[in-house]
Amino acid sequence: MLSAGFSNEETREMNDAYVEFSTQAIVNEMERIERIRDELLAKKKKLAAGDAQTQTCSAEDGTCADNSSKDASSSPTKNKKDDKLSSKFGHFIETDLKPGQVELLKWDDDKTIVQEYGARVGLPEHFVPTIKAYAKEMGLLDIMINKLYDNPLKPGGADWYSFQSPYQKGAKEGEMRNFTWNVERPDKKWKSDMHWFNTADELSHEDALRALSKGGFDEVLKGIGEQFNLDELHVDSFGFVAVTNCDRGFIHTDWEGTGGRAFNFLVGIHSPEGAGPELIVEGEKKGKELKGETYYGSNSGVLVGDDTRHGTRECDHRSKHEVRITTSIYLADATKENIGILAGDTTSIFPPMEEMGEEWIWYVCYFVSSVLVVCSHYISTLSCTTYRAQRGRHWRKDGGGPGLVGDPGRAAFPFQDNVKGCTKDDCLGEGRRDRNDCLKTCKVFIDDSTEYMLGKERREVLGY
Repeated sequence: MLSAGFSNEETREMNDAYVEFSTQAIVNEMERIERIRDELLAKKKKLAAGDAQTQTCSAEDGTCADNSSKDASSSPTKNKKDDKLSSKFGHFIETDLKPGQVELLKWDDDKTIVQEYGARVGLPEHFVPTIKAYAKEMGLLDIMINKLYDNPLKPGGADWYSFQSPYQKGAKEGEMRNFTWNVERPDKKWKSDMHWFNTADELSHEDALRALSKGGFDEVLKGIGEQFNLDELHVDSFGFVAVTNCDRGFIHTDWEGTGGRAFNFLVGIHSPEGAGPELIVEGEKKGKELKGETYYGSNSGVLVGDDTRHGTRECDHRSKHEVRITTSIYLADATKENIGILAGDTTSIFPPMEEMGEEWIWYVCYFVSSVLVVCSHYISTLSCTTYRAQRGRHWRKDGGGPGLVGDPGRAAFPFQDNVKGCTKDDCLGEGRRDRNDCLKTCKVFIDDSTEYMLGKERREVLGY
């Protein structure tokens, strides 16, 4: 965490910017530990007082027995999920799905479809444990659980972290890569303390793709592609959503106007025990708009695409010091008609928006100069050769893609700083320039000539 945005060489040089950053990080961590200590001491006193009240002492021998379990058998605690459902909301048909099986969301009473691009998708049994272990072993899970209590961002705020992948086992210290993540808190209109944690550069994105591969996500991509008759799919971005309390779910759409070819796939990986429904999806029923509530489920995720209105279900987990965490995976079938919409998404800092985002997703045009000889005259010409970048990288209708398991990576992708004078301060939002204007300095993309190794499978390049 103390090397966020800095290379191993820069941390050893101890330059002023790094010293200032790491010092502040240590101070923040000390304050966090002190707050945790105070909370633990308070809990200890409370538990001690509770034990004293639940004990019955005999005046004859002075011995005490715990009375707290006397009525346990007579008043069992119900913990069924159905007991948490509200009559104020509609509800959906929920069935056990096989990995990759897709079922459109339907109202449980009249069996009508809720949204054209709202669905539940079955997961491989090991998917959720794989993604949760990935976040935990990287150190991100603990940060997501604690940050919202110890050091929450203000609405509209952002922060940065650097991690090392749990998959880099056996690598020498000098060969360990740092992976940059970004955390943002949305505006006040979201009426919650929700924080978004997302990969912040191409290297962290590529690492997250390996976690999806190990979790068997290829089955999910295949099922979605076939259900919606798509041509191809690539994973556009990866991250997590963490929340402790939500006063009112902000109903919104993630995608509009993509031709039904872009989705946000939501998978719950951590939920407080006994908590209620986690997601609201809005649809039309008998000519009226109705909100339906649902759980993400342990063996499936919820897919929301074009015009699928949804939001976080109202909740408050603060009394138990708990957090609800959901994986958010953006998927797209890029076309000439929707590429501008895909590249205009503002949910995560990576991939960059607008022109650079379009090129990263769609294609790169290389202009090659040549000379033609016509009637003894030399004529200079330029020709454009295009290459697929992300488009269709992870699943193709014609079966031409190797999927995440044998992922060969993207095509060649040249990039540079778009402005002069970029520094490391610009990479962490502390400088005068935008991070995504300083693509080279901030290592937003992986350099083809030194590290990406074009054409090789990612598991060979990354070593896992």
